[in-house]
Amino acid sequence: MSRLLAIDVGERRIGLALADTDTGSVKALATIRRADAARDAATITRLAREQSVAELVVGLPLNADGSEGEQVRRTREWAASIEAAVGLPICWRDERLTSRPRRLPGAHRSIGRGRHRPGRARCALSRAYPGPMTDRFQPRRGTSPRRDPAEIEAQLRTRNRERSAASRERAALTLERSVAAQQARAAARPRRGGSSRRRWIVAASLITIVLLAIVVLPPLSGTAFRALAEANPDLMRIGPIGDAVGEVIGTRPDTPAGSDPTVVEFSIAPGASAAQIIDDLVARELVTDRLAFIWVLVDDGGIDRLQAGVHELNRTMTPREIAAALVGQGIPGGSGVPVVLREGLRIEQIVAYLQTLPLNNFDAEQFYELATNPDAALRQRFDWLSVVPDGHSLEGFLGSGVFDVDRNIDATGMLDLLLIQWQESPSFGLIAQAQAQGKDFDSSVILASIVEHEAALKDEMPLIAGVYQNRLDGLLPTRLLNADPTIIYAKDTMLLRDQHISDWPDYFFWTLNDMDGPGSFEVAPDLESFQTYHSRGLPDWPICSPGTAAIAAALSPDTADGYLYFVAKGDGSNTHAFARTYAEHQANIRLYWGDGATPTPLVPTAPPFPTASPLP
Repeated sequence: MSRLLAIDVGERRIGLALADTDTGSVKALATIRRADAARDAATITRLAREQSVAELVVGLPLNADGSEGEQVRRTREWAASIEAAVGLPICWRDERLTSRPRRLPGAHRSIGRGRHRPGRARCALSRAYPGPMTDRFQPRRGTSPRRDPAEIEAQLRTRNRERSAASRERAALTLERSVAAQQARAAARPRRGGSSRRRWIVAASLITIVLLAIVVLPPLSGTAFRALAEANPDLMRIGPIGDAVGEVIGTRPDTPAGSDPTVVEFSIAPGASAAQIIDDLVARELVTDRLAFIWVLVDDGGIDRLQAGVHELNRTMTPREIAAALVGQGIPGGSGVPVVLREGLRIEQIVAYLQTLPLNNFDAEQFYELATNPDAALRQRFDWLSVVPDGHSLEGFLGSGVFDVDRNIDATGMLDLLLIQWQESPSFGLIAQAQAQGKDFDSSVILASIVEHEAALKDEMPLIAGVYQNRLDGLLPTRLLNADPTIIYAKDTMLLRDQHISDWPDYFFWTLNDMDGPGSFEVAPDLESFQTYHSRGLPDWPICSPGTAAIAAALSPDTADGYLYFVAKGDGSNTHAFARTYAEHQANIRLYWGDGATPTPLVPTAPPFPTASPLP
């Protein structure tokens, strides 16, 4: 039996459908929310393994004339970013014939909130099956252009509101006519005292009740359903109540709790109830919209599948992303020592942190020696370390995560644990992608380590990587990176050399202290490549251990717009303003920083720049 997994890639969600080539059956499988390439690959790998899938079929949203546009480019990039990690062949199908999902048994009925994607994927398979799945396209003439699902949803809601208003108007007009007719008949009959007045009072009361039912009760019912749902989340499993709450909350399930990207270790104890978990999330400000979070859990079926263990979250995640993370497998708790390493740490930071933990047999100096001078035995145990040049440290390859570590672990065991974790992470799969692209993986990790410290949001990592790649490629005449993190790394390295390793836990890493400015800072001779305001090209080795998203961005930088500069907006959004020219860059600085504390340019006011001049 051969099974195919159809994938419909959207901007925010991915629709999945399953086809059995032996029986000809096709069924909608799931809708998943898009994350970074590593998480998408992990999810698809798990589903493919569970369903015994032999091949992936990815729909291409071609233009009406059969040409490839921006959405096709993004779809191909997404597929390339997961291909190595998933390990299954990918073929392509023309998606134009499925831009309007036909009704299929088992497919979702609602067009709203992206629920059409499994139906689209299933529709693509059903139309393509049983013909051969190849990357040759057979466009039909007269195919109508794609329609934006958001536009369709807005039109449906507008139509429903108009119909509802028209219905109320017709009901009111009918009641007015009925009252007028009753009044006319009453006027035509002889007056019989109080009996007529009583009938008029009863009629008026009935009219008032009907009008209230038509005009007032619908909005009140939504509010009542919301109150009921907040008091008892299980009620949202009932269709009308869940739909009413969904209308009330709108886009709130996709609104982040805040802008702080700091990783937060969130633990779920075995047997903890959903209510307890939600209360803890709200108390720690990881969820600020309780109702939206509960609705997502119920709507996506995750309320009964929250996993015990330790989960890594942050306050830039939306309620939908938090729910997806908690449904995933957490790090199981244990009787050992919890070790939490975030992305972006350098080796000395890891050593400083490990010294603060109650590890009985851990020798910090031995660990540091092993990590900075990996011997042949270590390289033999982990043959993939061949990507690290001889004589270089393991900087960039110690990874991140949450671990339950034996209290008696020694330096060798700790280093092996970190390397095994990196080997099992999605980052490891990107080695094959680099080789397929003909790129040096170590160089990509060096660039990724810089991007990790420049970008606060993963969505901006490809653009920031693109700025540095454009500079390296010569769009900037000097070919200088001008990357502040590399100079801060060199400054910290020089200062740490003068301290004993036992003093490192008290050292403040990654600050601009002890330097007048990055462009004028003098570095030690062996660190000259890290003074990127004067030294061309990449530094000699990574400055930290980057995450998977940063490595993926370095392998596929977004250079399309030709950006050469960026500056933090400083408005709490954690985003940057990008520019193609130095004049545009200065305008962005004035726009977002005004006359206050500005990132001072260390160059002349306009290009061309002298060869050795530093750039912002």
